[in-house]
Amino acid sequence: LAELERSGETLDAWLGRAGYSALFRDAYLLPQAAAIWSCTLEQMRDYPAAAFVRFYMNHNLLAYDLRPTWRTVDGGAKQYISHLTRPLQGRVVTGARIDSVGRGPVGPFLRMADGSMQDYDAVVLATHSDQALRLLDQPTDQERALLGAIAYRPNRAVLHRDVALMPRRRKAWAAWTHMGRSDRAGEGGVTYWMNELQSLPGEPLFVSLNPAREPDPALVLGEWDYEHPVFDQAAVAAQDHLWSLQGVGGVWFAGAWFGSGFHEDGLQAGLAVAEQLGGARRPWTVANESGRIRLGAADLARAA
Repeated sequence: LAELERSGETLDAWLGRAGYSALFRDAYLLPQAAAIWSCTLEQMRDYPAAAFVRFYMNHNLLAYDLRPTWRTVDGGAKQYISHLTRPLQGRVVTGARIDSVGRGPVGPFLRMADGSMQDYDAVVLATHSDQALRLLDQPTDQERALLGAIAYRPNRAVLHRDVALMPRRRKAWAAWTHMGRSDRAGEGGVTYWMNELQSLPGEPLFVSLNPAREPDPALVLGEWDYEHPVFDQAAVAAQDHLWSLQGVGGVWFAGAWFGSGFHEDGLQAGLAVAEQLGGARRPWTVANESGRIRLGAADLARAA
């Protein structure tokens, strides 16, 4: 792992150098990883090998004889968001239109869509990194370089009941299934079997991300567009310095892009920022409580 950190080798280059077969790479590892990171097979080829190995080690995905136990939140993400916001004191405002975030002589301020200005002691931009950059009225050169280093990929999610997007053999159905097309090398989409993932009764229910073939329109229940960060070498290199942006002019940043793009990463980044703002300590903790996000050694000590 240390050698991969130094070399900056891509996943594709490392797999080739290590002697893994094209069948293993194209029919197993890349589809599995592309499903985890919501990206294309080609983007996974360019993923930094060190970051990939570290993630797989941390999640027990390298041991074929040790299947990890995955847990889900009953009721989905809205349930843990409700638990996090319930103890908040003061007024919570949602849906407010903000044009930009500025820095004044006494602290940060929000410029609202109606032209009004609101001053604050601190502003935490818990958005995608590219959205945070667009919101900043006068970003510093370092903010432009680091926040702009992380690219995003659009992803289309389709909720449907079309079993044609699953394997023909019912016994081959899995909670996550990657389906590709032989005429479009490197492409493909993942379908989540929601009945299996969330113990839902009734007819089969699926969510397909960037489906390789379109589901029957008569069986489509809804569509949503998302964006997910692309963790290429430029993004991973920028992550080593992201924490240096914190608190400049009273503006802070949090998001899953401080880690590997997952809910837990966003939570750890938000908690670390909240503690650095001062006066509060998280009410619960785990071992290596900031271990999912990229912090320098000095920053880790301050965030502990």
